[in-house]
Amino acid sequence: MSGAEAAAFAALAVNPLGGLMIAIPVAMLKFHWSPWPVLAAGIPLAYVQVIAVDGLWFLLEKWPAFLRFLERRRSPRLQRLVQSRGAFWSTVVVAPLAGPWLVMALMRFAGVAQRTVGPPIFLGLVWNGSAIAAGCALLPQLFARFVR
Repeated sequence: MSGAEAAAFAALAVNPLGGLMIAIPVAMLKFHWSPWPVLAAGIPLAYVQVIAVDGLWFLLEKWPAFLRFLERRRSPRLQRLVQSRGAFWSTVVVAPLAGPWLVMALMRFAGVAQRTVGPPIFLGLVWNGSAIAAGCALLPQLFARFVR
């Protein structure tokens, strides 16, 4: 593993557009890395998006104009989301598909704290990353059998 490969992998995994869906195949199929270190490094790197959105949201909440903007945008649907406290399993499914940063931004808009929505987002990244890594490990072997 070279430093350039590690930097490319980190940049891809942190990227809000694509994230693990691009980083894992590149690391496993192009760089020929093992799935375990790819998952061990990629999942926390993808979670950085959640931490960044939460931190930026914290800074924006100190701005009174932003708080007034949020209050004007509140809706009954959003209030139901707040009352469900993030709906654990739907968050697990949606977070890796829509993007952890987008789910975190929506939850912060709804008033749900990161400590509530963080675990389901992380679990979603784990199952999604594991499925992508399994596909990258198994599909080339299956294709090789059928091509012969």
